[in-house]
Amino acid sequence: MLVENQQGGFSLAEMLIAMLIASMMIVSVAAMYPALQRQSLMLYRLYRLEQSMGQVLMTIAKDLRRAGFLLKGGKAPVPEAVYIGQHPQSAVGSCLIIRYDLNHNGVIDPIDSAAAEHFAYRWLNNSIEQHRSAKDCHGNGWEKVVDPAEIVITHFSVQLGGHSLNGTGKNAAYYLIALEGHWKRWPSVKRRLTLRIRGMY
Repeated sequence: MLVENQQGGFSLAEMLIAMLIASMMIVSVAAMYPALQRQSLMLYRLYRLEQSMGQVLMTIAKDLRRAGFLLKGGKAPVPEAVYIGQHPQSAVGSCLIIRYDLNHNGVIDPIDSAAAEHFAYRWLNNSIEQHRSAKDCHGNGWEKVVDPAEIVITHFSVQLGGHSLNGTGKNAAYYLIALEGHWKRWPSVKRRLTLRIRGMY
């Protein structure tokens, strides 16, 4: 008695339906890819912008926390530890001068010294600038903190937020810093960062 071999498989109609479904899925994924790529680039640019602006804030915060520091035993009077002002072409509160004893020699070295300890930051012409020996918010010799060809800083401000007790039980000032900017090439990619800093001295 002969037994007929039976082989299972897809019919032509089933194969056509499977190919149609697979084609539709491939088309859908291909249509979504450009949007996903744009979103990924947007997030990456936002991350890079936040990283660059965050480094600026951290640098300023580091100096602000040291404002007024004088090595114990120093005899020279401490000048105004923090000055908040502005350049004539900029907004109020967009310039900051911080003084502290960086080299631990017991004095705040003056601006005409090679080791001047007057650390200044200002917002001017859509850029953040810094100066190691600034007497005020005017003058030349300032250096760009970020490259204005890449990042446009649209806002920078420092405000005295009040006073609170520091670690030694003394009354210390705290400051509110705001920084806002965007990529020059991609103006829609923008970020605003704020930071609250408490003085230590």
